Amino acid sequence: MSSVFTRLAIQARHNAGLTQEAAAERIGVALRTIAHYEAGRIPADDIVARMMQVYRASYLGYAYLSQESEVGRALLPQIANVSGIASGAMQIRVAIKKAVKMYDRLEEICCDDVISRDEQRDYERCWSELDNLMASVTAMKFSPRKGKSPAGATAGLSERINF
Repeated sequence: MSSVFTRLAIQARHNAGLTQEAAAERIGVALRTIAHYEAGRIPADDIVARMMQVYRASYLGYAYLSQESEVGRALLPQIANVSGIASGAMQIRVAIKKAVKMYDRLEEICCDDVISRDEQRDYERCWSELDNLMASVTAMKFSPRKGKSPAGATAGLSERINF
């Protein structure tokens, strides 16, 4: 079974209207290499960057980092399923409200530049809410969009392929 990144790379190439041959030429690799990537071999960072440019699909970079990179898996937030732009906006709104409440507490904790043992649990909860906000914003950025994207805009995660 192919990885999430592999499925997204194939989908991005199709969305860009490119054959494997055309994609290989524009990315600067052999046709056989594109076929290997689409069969599950994971490309190097520089190739992923070129795929993102050629396919106009920045979500490939996020998928690559969050799925194929140990550092990315440790650092990037897991993004939630967003069924559409309206639900994504609502998820951000809810996350903002929670984060604002926690941010007030974060200021209280951090104002003296010391996090005491008694404050540690609240400090971690504050960051958890801020992480949730980042995940909501990231999910919205990569949510599907109705209609055509303006020229030069990066398309969202078309048709629900979940990370």
